Amino acid sequence: MSWRRAEPGDLPIAAMWVLGAACAMATAPLLPYLASLAGPCPLHVLTGVPCPTCGATRAAGALAHGHLAAAFGWNPLAALGMSALLAGAPVAPAWVLVRGPLPIWRAGWKTRVLVGAVLAANWLYLVLKKI
Repeated sequence: MSWRRAEPGDLPIAAMWVLGAACAMATAPLLPYLASLAGPCPLHVLTGVPCPTCGATRAAGALAHGHLAAAFGWNPLAALGMSALLAGAPVAPAWVLVRGPLPIWRAGWKTRVLVGAVLAANWLYLVLKKI
């Protein structure tokens, strides 16, 4: 992985990050209603096996109420991603303005294997937790 300095052209991405986090927080009170509209997970209903995103909505609800440990218990990867979204949003525009370093991601085979392993480990956690 290598690094580059943030540029003014990165500001719209930082602004979208802030907007996404603000929308997530604004809709947090609606999570129980939105979850009821989705219905049950077809994979879980048919096989009894939780899907890879099982618990993400409950993790979001726990995060919205400040229950970090409960959120990570529901779905660790979803909780980590949502926490990063919320924690990074206030910093992102200022980081771009001061030209802080940004990573340059190259999606080589090692990155793909790592991402696959993380996703598989998270799903394995969810499957074992449901037993």
